[in-house]
Amino acid sequence: MKNAVLLTGHFPQQKRRPSLLWVSDALQADGWHVTHVTVGYSWLSQIITDRRLAALGYRPKPGTHILSPSLTAIYGLSPLHPFSTKNQTLDTLLRPAHGLFPAYWSGPLRAPLAHADLVLIESGAPIMLAPLSRRLAPKARLIYRVNDDIRLLGLPRFLSRLETKYAKYFDRISTASPHLARRFKGFAPVSIDPMGIPHARLKQTPKDPYGNRATYEAICAGTTQLDIAALTRIATARPNWRLHVIGRLKSEPPQLANLIFHGEQDFDTTLAYIAHADIALAPYTDAPGIEYQTSNSNRILLYRHFGLPILGPDRLCHPSVPSIIGYGAPDALNRCETSPKRPEAIPDWADLARRLTEHSPDQNPVQNPVTEPPFEVATPPANA
Repeated sequence: MKNAVLLTGHFPQQKRRPSLLWVSDALQADGWHVTHVTVGYSWLSQIITDRRLAALGYRPKPGTHILSPSLTAIYGLSPLHPFSTKNQTLDTLLRPAHGLFPAYWSGPLRAPLAHADLVLIESGAPIMLAPLSRRLAPKARLIYRVNDDIRLLGLPRFLSRLETKYAKYFDRISTASPHLARRFKGFAPVSIDPMGIPHARLKQTPKDPYGNRATYEAICAGTTQLDIAALTRIATARPNWRLHVIGRLKSEPPQLANLIFHGEQDFDTTLAYIAHADIALAPYTDAPGIEYQTSNSNRILLYRHFGLPILGPDRLCHPSVPSIIGYGAPDALNRCETSPKRPEAIPDWADLARRLTEHSPDQNPVQNPVTEPPFEVATPPANA
């Protein structure tokens, strides 16, 4: 049995299922043993009641846990984890103390990395563990999976600088986004490896959760980089829409009768809201760099699978994804109401897992200098 180690900020049993959890499932189905290592937390996370922990609904127990014959979970609290004070001067002064983070993980990671054939490091705090991973797993294939632009996540600025500084440790840098791939040109082999959806979980349409339906039911299936002001504007402009938001919030939500916040939900519940929606919402913060979410957003891929018109910032619009309607488009809200559903065929998560375990770079069609489109991650169902 081959061994994969995943270094991520997520938990294997959390309600919201980001991409590496699906990749983990696919690897296990393909005969791999996966060690899922949750990093990026410290004793400070316990003291300040870190919102990421609150979203779990329970307090995770540090240590090594055997979840199944093919899945081991490791969770630890380092003395300090990478965080930003929102003050650049103070962040700079704290930079030396952040060395406690990789120093702590040198112990818990020693055994799993010694037996690893593949190590996947996800963007974010795990990038600090790249040198350690290379040292403890010298023969393993080391891949940096860039699922987010960490410059937009409110993390210390030094983390984004480490991405290029530590690129030399990786056998490959993988991302679904041409926008993110450009950042690594010349630093390491880069491949465009599209995100996916769980085909097996989508074979049966779930029960309609909306009950007594409004004229238009709109779903926002996630709160990452959420623009609350944009949601408020939409809800106010369209009182005949009912807007449903799934995910944890950083602050108290606005009180509008047609703007409903459901909190964190499991995947099947979220899927039901998407499957039976009339309109999809992608109200990402309208900031430079957010364009990468067009290809990296799990919710957008599910919206496209069900053929929903998608309303979001103009920055998300791209010719290869005609279902995205920008806020600034003429009659944008009317277009959302009148656009027919056009389902698309999206790759399965197993396709991404397979690409990440391939050894030959020739099997990954986009290498270093080619980071412009092909942007498409899907083809029309008739051509799939």
